[in-house]
Amino acid sequence: MDPQTLIIVLTANLLCSGALYHLLGRELPRRSGMGHWASGALVFGAAFAGRLFAGMDQAAPWSPVLDVLMVLATLLFVSGLREFVGLGAIRWYVLVGGLIAYALAQAIAMFYAGDQGRFVLELAALSLLQLWLAMTALSARSTQTARLRQPLLAMALLTGVLGVATLARGVQVLTLGVEGMYSGRPAQLYFGYASLAAVMLGLLVVWMVFVRLNRQLAELASRDALTRLFNRNGLDDILNRHFAAREPVPVILLQVDIDHFKAINDVHGHAIGDAVLRAVGETLAQRVRGNDFVARIGGEEFLVGCVGGDMGVAIALGKRLRDGVGALRVTAGDGLTQVSCTVSVGVSRSFRSLSDWEEAVREADRALYTAKAGGRNCVVAFEQMRL
Repeated sequence: MDPQTLIIVLTANLLCSGALYHLLGRELPRRSGMGHWASGALVFGAAFAGRLFAGMDQAAPWSPVLDVLMVLATLLFVSGLREFVGLGAIRWYVLVGGLIAYALAQAIAMFYAGDQGRFVLELAALSLLQLWLAMTALSARSTQTARLRQPLLAMALLTGVLGVATLARGVQVLTLGVEGMYSGRPAQLYFGYASLAAVMLGLLVVWMVFVRLNRQLAELASRDALTRLFNRNGLDDILNRHFAAREPVPVILLQVDIDHFKAINDVHGHAIGDAVLRAVGETLAQRVRGNDFVARIGGEEFLVGCVGGDMGVAIALGKRLRDGVGALRVTAGDGLTQVSCTVSVGVSRSFRSLSDWEEAVREADRALYTAKAGGRNCVVAFEQMRL
């Protein structure tokens, strides 16, 4: 297949990929990186289409503009990947500044070396940006989930090889001139690999989006939408995994209930009530130990698992949670009124198997009821009730 046909295939692939990325981006959060990937693919495809429209004429008056577009497209790819992996997109003023600097360097290269200087500069810039993309994918693997590491490694290899090949093309143009830019076996091999890389990168992006969406769906199924704590489904998963271990450590349950929560809703409104729930959930999550877990199991009810501790540790944890919530101050809608709350805590006995889970919940619930009846804002253990 001749280089011009390969460029046609590459152009069509980039434009179709850009449309696909745009559609995927509409289903993902705003800062998913798909917007930049879509723009990059469309701009790159448009730049190649411009080259084809000019009949691959190296001296076309708009050719320098197409070079700038290709650099912009590659920058957008880097920015999109950075945003996807949580590093943050490239700032717009950095993009603009980089393009201005490239355009100035391009003008100088064309003044002293004509089209040869322009092509060498373009290929050098694209090579550096492609290698940057590869290094971003490679370095991001350590911060991503296990299922994202494999496609990121494949992306790093694809773009790394492309960056080296682009650099080799720049050396070829520097030494042999611009005649082989779009003709000959080296151009055929280069654009053949670029077309393959574009197809594979599109598949990798779809793969990564699928992994990310799958994880988000799993979180929606196991997390409470308001507090982001585990819900009942997430709680079941935690318990099943914990007691599936060969020698699971014992667990003590703490049932935590916000005192007079209905009054907070009635006096200040449900928006403030939701803010109080979020603040309480955050406080509980921050004050438990590393192996413990927290779940929201009802309107104003939370369940804390004290993993591996004895009764003294569990009671101390309950008091720490009570004191932390008692220190909260949530600002009401008027910006002046501060809403505070307290919690009552009921503590179950220790249990070592999943079959004892429901009995432990009943014990924690009875202890909580006793704490409510005893004046609230206190911690009561089931064992203390039986003495």
